[in-house]
Amino acid sequence: MSLKRKRVVFLADCQSFYASCEKVANPRYRNKPLVVAGDPKRRSGIILAACPLDKQYEVTTAESLRESLQKCPNLIVIQPRMAHYIQVSLLITKIFESYSELVEPYSIDEQFIDVTSSLKLLGCTPVELAKHIQMRVRKETGINIRVGIGENKVLSKLACDNFAK
Repeated sequence: MSLKRKRVVFLADCQSFYASCEKVANPRYRNKPLVVAGDPKRRSGIILAACPLDKQYEVTTAESLRESLQKCPNLIVIQPRMAHYIQVSLLITKIFESYSELVEPYSIDEQFIDVTSSLKLLGCTPVELAKHIQMRVRKETGINIRVGIGENKVLSKLACDNFAK
């Protein structure tokens, strides 16, 4: 009877990705409420991304820009720059690929990484590797990530979403 090694799959999720990309690109916005949304001159559109600081004003993703500006009049509104976000996402993918050949994008800001073989090769625990990857992504891109750890994609996604709550 052969013993099958359990798989270890990470789901890496970039926190407030679009807003984080803008704060990294514009350090003067670091400690200010910021959203990525439609045209601020027309005061139209919905919030595509809100930074964690926006929560104190109860500004949330997917609400109208008009509602958000009523809650937080000093809100910085940035129009989306998708090409920039894709470029940052690709940089993060390259970091993940340095740990595993089994990287699968789930969305622009979430990716699955099967690290089963990597753990044996690197001689570390899943938590140690997750922390190392978080630190490296933060250092090289300025973006914070959460990592859900599970035996498959579903469990790692649930772990990541549960951690976010």
